[in-house]
Amino acid sequence: MYEGKLVRLRAFDNSDLMQCLDYSNDYQVMRGASGGILYPSTVDDEARAMGNNTSYTSGEYQFAIETKEERRFIGKCGFIKINWKNRVGELAILIGDKACHGKGYGTDAVSTLCRFGFDELNLHKIKATVFSFNKAAIRCYEKCSFAKEGILKEEIYREGAYHDVIMMARFHNTEE
Repeated sequence: MYEGKLVRLRAFDNSDLMQCLDYSNDYQVMRGASGGILYPSTVDDEARAMGNNTSYTSGEYQFAIETKEERRFIGKCGFIKINWKNRVGELAILIGDKACHGKGYGTDAVSTLCRFGFDELNLHKIKATVFSFNKAAIRCYEKCSFAKEGILKEEIYREGAYHDVIMMARFHNTEE
């Protein structure tokens, strides 16, 4: 529905369920995306999560990411929190297909999602949190005109050590 140069952001459909489950249960994919305990998801967990991602959901706008050329489902992104009074949205993205890492799909999805946030939702600011060890995500956000706003010291415990969480943001009039 919303197109970038490399990706299309669309609604989830039933054919995405098993791939979402695979992504959610892949430790290497989830280690940089979830601050919680990485615990296996069930088919029912994923079905409930997908069922919550509809056009009737208020406050969250989640999209499936597919490649524009092949129309292959590769991940998901969206706004996980929106403060309507202050027009601030927090985004999240997951490129689950590891073969698509480092090829610009994430950057294009974030850019396309920001365009949706600014042009359709009338947001003033879009923010993201990223773990300090997730260098690829930091580069992606920087390419999309996000700037570091702050650091939460030793905020996440992963793989036997505490890591910082970096707060990043982009404002409506920021050029890409």
